[in-house]
Amino acid sequence: MSDIERIPTHIAGLDENMQGGIPQGHICIVAGQSGAMKSSVTFSLLYNAVLYGETSGIYVTLEQGKDSLRAHMSNMGMNVDDPRVRNRIAIIDLSDLRVKLDEQGMSARIDWMGQLIKQLTSYRQSIGFELLVFDSLGAFFTLFKSDNPRDDIFRLFEACRRLDLTSFFICEMTGEDHKQFGVYGVEDYLSDGVMHLTMERKGDDITRKLGVIKMRHTHHQLGYKPINWNSEDQRFTI
Repeated sequence: MSDIERIPTHIAGLDENMQGGIPQGHICIVAGQSGAMKSSVTFSLLYNAVLYGETSGIYVTLEQGKDSLRAHMSNMGMNVDDPRVRNRIAIIDLSDLRVKLDEQGMSARIDWMGQLIKQLTSYRQSIGFELLVFDSLGAFFTLFKSDNPRDDIFRLFEACRRLDLTSFFICEMTGEDHKQFGVYGVEDYLSDGVMHLTMERKGDDITRKLGVIKMRHTHHQLGYKPINWNSEDQRFTI
């Protein structure tokens, strides 16, 4: 495992206890309830990987508009117009396309999974990106009715593997007591890694925590640790 190429998360306190980072080519789920900072954490993974490494990536958003996402991340100190990252991070906004197709009554006739894989393949060939953040998997499956979601998720994950992408899929916690990673309960089984963000309330205080539930080919620390944003260093710390 020491010979595996890894993508550092640049989360201080995490990489040191995860053999240096996430194995290159892994499919990782980033799961948590609303407000747990799933989008912020995954964007920071992408941003800092590009800022400090020789890589590039795309952030696909279906729920938060491109301009809103850029403004939010800029307020945290992650400016995608920074010359050091400007040409190596692309934000792909599918939310506008979803609204337009809904207005035209065409969304039900689109092969969304096929089109998504086709677009990812095209982006891979044209701009050569290596990291993918997909926000979110649950929102994507609201675009169409899947007769076999397990097969569809497997198809998407395998397409990312064939494209040799290191991928982060954001998922909501669902199911009884919100203990299920994703909408269909198979996302964590089909992925290589699961990072779980939680929010714990004590009185009027809320503490966000991060736990690595699963990471194939990696010795990692179990348990949940408080996670905080350091705006000066533009990175999270646990």
